[in-house]
Amino acid sequence: MARIDSNFYLGDTKMEWINVDDSLPNGDWNCNHTHLTEEVLVANSAGIDIGYFNKHNGLWYVGEPAKENWIDKVTHWMPLPINPHEVIK
Repeated sequence: MARIDSNFYLGDTKMEWINVDDSLPNGDWNCNHTHLTEEVLVANSAGIDIGYFNKHNGLWYVGEPAKENWIDKVTHWMPLPINPHEVIK
């Protein structure tokens, strides 16, 4: 499998791609969708998108949970950076 070397820094934080064979996201979308993980950056051969993982069926999706737009062959993921407008001061 090809290695992605496109790690980058966001401020002082190193953002690193995580191979799906090594680890999957484990947070919950929200209390109504606990079978879905939080949104993360996902990478496949078509590019990069924001998506989430369905813990029940093992598929990756993009867009709204109700629409279930699955995305094929995700190889890597990365947590989203913190929204600067949501930072608690």
